[in-house]
Amino acid sequence: MLLSLQADRAIVAEKDAQISELEAQIAVLEEAISVLRAAKKPAEDRLNSLKYPVLTLPNEITSEIFQHYLPIYPEPPEFFEDPSPTKLVQICRQWRELALATPALWRAMDLRQISSSDLAHLWLERSGCLPLSIRGTDAKGLFHTFSASIPHCSRWEYLHLALDTSSSLKAVDAAMPLLRTLSLVINRRGRSVTSPHRFQDVPLLRSVVLDCHSPTADVVLPWSQLTSLTLRCNYSREIPSILRQMSNLVHCTLSIWDRYGNGPDSDVQLLRLETLVFKDDNETDVAVFKHLVTPALVCLELRESFLCFKGFGAAIAPHGGVVESLGAFISKSGCQLRELRITKASVPQEIYRSAFPSISMINCFKTAVPHLQ
Repeated sequence: MLLSLQADRAIVAEKDAQISELEAQIAVLEEAISVLRAAKKPAEDRLNSLKYPVLTLPNEITSEIFQHYLPIYPEPPEFFEDPSPTKLVQICRQWRELALATPALWRAMDLRQISSSDLAHLWLERSGCLPLSIRGTDAKGLFHTFSASIPHCSRWEYLHLALDTSSSLKAVDAAMPLLRTLSLVINRRGRSVTSPHRFQDVPLLRSVVLDCHSPTADVVLPWSQLTSLTLRCNYSREIPSILRQMSNLVHCTLSIWDRYGNGPDSDVQLLRLETLVFKDDNETDVAVFKHLVTPALVCLELRESFLCFKGFGAAIAPHGGVVESLGAFISKSGCQLRELRITKASVPQEIYRSAFPSISMINCFKTAVPHLQ
């Protein structure tokens, strides 16, 4: 037994010696590897900087590039497709961290593109404290995505809503101190509205686009502070009362569906109006146009047939009396037009230029063209 113990001790001693030798070799190899890695790193960094030079840019510059990749604010980006901030967070870890830390990438959103209120909450959270551009709807069960933004209405700067009824606005009952531009499309679909929604505490609101059947039945707006109005409605009898309140109106586009409504009983003075566009050419438009007094008007666009309606006040004359009709309006307002656009024109452009030599820019189009605003 003594011999067996001695043999085992000899084996253990031998193996310990071998292990010590191997550990010494490993230590030498690890030190060699460490030296090689240290020597490799500068060359690797140089290669990476050449292969991915954009990653060497300062974060401030990269963040600015990200913002130029998206549509110009307040236009919202896509949620999932290019161009979208969600694409940026998928490129690499560095870009993901930077995109998530740049609130300006997340401040404009079209909530009509998604059906998840969780995703809406996520974008709103990432936008930090910045003013917001929001597009929403209550159609197709998507009101819950828009409602996710309502707690942030104090940050709304641009708001575009397409609603089945103005009743959905009742959920918005708070001040909107940053709101500058409001666009509302309201399709009531025959539903009754108990009372119009009142927009109050909107001190910065200046521009409104309103597309509805009855403006005064659907909303109450601070008309007197607005400088720009695009109004598409069915009930023409409401337009004179609205325009009379708009003492600061500078740009106006009107489209009236009520083809045989009544015009105002007396003239409507818009002393600061500079741009006027009529998108239709029915008798109601003419009735409104005849009673406008716009001494500051410099840009006018309308269809030629607009000036040919009976009862406009022009005598029977060559070219349907359009020159006389237009001259009567300019003379009554005392304005000095600089730009005139006649769409769907049949009278030669030279006739207008000869009749109105003081107007520096006259364009006649045989078809409808984009309006001035």
